[in-house]
Amino acid sequence: MTLPHEVIYAAAGLVAYFAGATPFGFLTAKAVKGVDLREVGSGNIGATNAARVLGPVWFIPVFAFDFLKGFAPVFWMAPWVAKHFPCDH
Repeated sequence: MTLPHEVIYAAAGLVAYFAGATPFGFLTAKAVKGVDLREVGSGNIGATNAARVLGPVWFIPVFAFDFLKGFAPVFWMAPWVAKHFPCDH
């Protein structure tokens, strides 16, 4: 049984959405120090506030994951889906 391409496209869209919605700064701060980034520093959950609260060494990993969550779905997943499930229209 093969799924309609629309289902594959919708699933890829959901994967991209949830990847982009993952708050890596928030999750890292919770895991490392048990703090809520929304309540300390500037209140932002990004890499800069994570570096303020956790220490500068945490800027690079948090920034890298924040970057990749937007880059990976567009650069790798979208072309893979388009190649393996070409649109018939």
